[in-house]
Amino acid sequence: MPKFLRAVRLDDSDEHLFKAHGAARDGDWVVSGGYAVCDFANAPKCEPRCHCESSFLALESRARCSLAEVVEVSEADLDAHADALAWFLVKGWGAPSWEVARRVAGDEVRHTAEVCETLAPEVWITVKRTPREGGAAVDEEYAVYDRLLVGSHKL
Repeated sequence: MPKFLRAVRLDDSDEHLFKAHGAARDGDWVVSGGYAVCDFANAPKCEPRCHCESSFLALESRARCSLAEVVEVSEADLDAHADALAWFLVKGWGAPSWEVARRVAGDEVRHTAEVCETLAPEVWITVKRTPREGGAAVDEEYAVYDRLLVGSHKL
């Protein structure tokens, strides 16, 4: 069964961290978000900072989160996620066409599912991006944590 990512909100720290476009809500579907990364190695940082070097991106907004949970989904869910992201790329980012947006969205959804492929459901992950030599791409490194059973997070 495929797996995907949902935003985790333990407190309001993401609200402060992601002022530029908002924080993803607890339970929002999120992708790795590597397609929406600033040139944080060479260009000035966003103001307020977007923290794209260490965050996931919600499917249907520019909202970000710093922590995501791996959950099992169906193939149909993955298709629906790709469609949702594609519509956002068309409406929110001005993609040149549905076809282009759907291809990019499909690639991002597949990449996120591949990140989750070897991880157990219910683990939490974070991401750290670093620019590759020459700055043409970024590498993503993920840290995996056992899910905490604390606070008001839904169990």
